[in-house]
Amino acid sequence: MSRKTKNEAQKTRTIILDAATHILLMRGIAQTHLADIAREAKMTRGAIYWHFANKANLLRTLWEDLVDKNDFLFQVADSSECDPLGSLVAQLHIFLRKMPENARRQQLFSLFVEESGRPNHNYSFQFDRKTFQLGRIQKIESLLNDAIDQKQLPSSIDTRLTAIAIISYVDNYIPQCRQLMTELDIRLNISFMVNGLMHLIRFGCFYHDYSRN
Repeated sequence: MSRKTKNEAQKTRTIILDAATHILLMRGIAQTHLADIAREAKMTRGAIYWHFANKANLLRTLWEDLVDKNDFLFQVADSSECDPLGSLVAQLHIFLRKMPENARRQQLFSLFVEESGRPNHNYSFQFDRKTFQLGRIQKIESLLNDAIDQKQLPSSIDTRLTAIAIISYVDNYIPQCRQLMTELDIRLNISFMVNGLMHLIRFGCFYHDYSRN
């Protein structure tokens, strides 16, 4: 196959996957068929089958790309920074600036997770959501422990609960805030959001058993 033909094949494959993402987000996985994707991509079903053996193969390709890149979910990088808290802030700024361009990937990931948990789904892929989330928590918790060692955070904070709070804040609160501000035509101030999270970390992430009161 010539280089030009390979490039054309990759371009066609990308168009198919983009069309599939669009239809899946509109109809859901169970209600999406290859014929729908072909119409959206303005191709024949034969062209789809040339690249993907069946619907399950196409879905798995989309899924593996999501899991491989993980660019739509906040995860701290492995590092031995002398400024761990500064590293966390910098990574948050980078992630939040990229969030709008990753919105569709986040939506597609949520769709896969939601529908894969339903009984009798007609496609096959496996994803261990618990293991994935524990991995994220452990990385952030390790960075927070480094920050405590560097006297950047008080030793009294609960690093596990803090890591969960960070993930919840970034994955849930900020996207909702961005959607609301977009509807109101107000620009989201990333520094304001990160500063609010840092305040939560420093002053609000302490474990207290209120059942004892």
